[in-house]
Amino acid sequence: MLKKTAIENISQLAAVLMEKGTLLAPVKEVSCHNFAEISDPQKVDLKFYNTLMSPKSAFFPHREDFVKYKVGKPLSEAEHTILNLKPAFLFGVRPCDVKSFEIMDIHFNAAGIIDPYWRARREATTIFGYAYDINQPVDSADFYNTLGIYAADPEGSDIFMVKKDKELLLKSITPKGEKLLAELSALEKASSGDEKYYEDYIKKGKDYKTRFTCVDSEVIAKKIESIFDNTDFWTKMSAACLSCGICTFSCPNCYCFDICDDTLFGKGTRSRVWDACMFTDFTLEASGHNPRTQVYQRLRQKVSHKYSYHVRKYGVISCVGCGRCTRQCPVNIDIYSIIEAALKA
Repeated sequence: MLKKTAIENISQLAAVLMEKGTLLAPVKEVSCHNFAEISDPQKVDLKFYNTLMSPKSAFFPHREDFVKYKVGKPLSEAEHTILNLKPAFLFGVRPCDVKSFEIMDIHFNAAGIIDPYWRARREATTIFGYAYDINQPVDSADFYNTLGIYAADPEGSDIFMVKKDKELLLKSITPKGEKLLAELSALEKASSGDEKYYEDYIKKGKDYKTRFTCVDSEVIAKKIESIFDNTDFWTKMSAACLSCGICTFSCPNCYCFDICDDTLFGKGTRSRVWDACMFTDFTLEASGHNPRTQVYQRLRQKVSHKYSYHVRKYGVISCVGCGRCTRQCPVNIDIYSIIEAALKA
């Protein structure tokens, strides 16, 4: 099913979705766009290249409370957080970010121990994928083509959107998307010309080229393993690193977290909060020993996890080439260049 709406009427579509549940969509901030829960439909803004932060927080919040308790009271009196989720709509997600959800699903939803919080949010959410504008230059940091992802790749979306001049074409990809699209009376029925434009755009998306290097997951996994003890290589790659962690926090595929207990006046909350393998104390043990005191060890861990350990454990590289880590790194460290250098080492 293919429907359409005028770009200027996006707020009307947003209002309809807000009546059905929670709407998360890109909004313009001071110097960037980011996903946010929408309270004013006029705030939805699709005039962006990609958001500063990935939309993974829709399923994996930066902070998530699990248990509330009283200090000194038995565990039986502790109150577990119950998710009473409304239907949610994640609107305007770029194809590389949609792919990241599938990769994260492996860890949270299919690795033997299911994370009920991730799964509940995933099941409650309808994803509106949004093709890149192939008439605009590609960002120099992007390399999603290297990971087999394209600018107009509908795979993984429930509904996929393509911009056509001053209109937005929306096509259902999954049964969930089909059902929702049929209910959206605010949308117009697309013409046969729109159908052709949409299909042609999907094909042209494969010709919209980002940076590319030939990366076979098994080959790069073995290569990373072979240079693991090459201290000179990793020291050179990490020479400028500040261990600030922005690369991991902005990454759609980083999922490290810490469990924290906050207590005040005898009341406590146990929460899950994002953590980062690039932080100095990430591996600090209670004994005081830290097996990764050096910056090169932490950068090696991050790259090895994405391009080797994850491949060995789950069969897929844990990176989608969105370019965020490169764009936001204050010292211009580029994971793509590290992988290129590793293949030549």
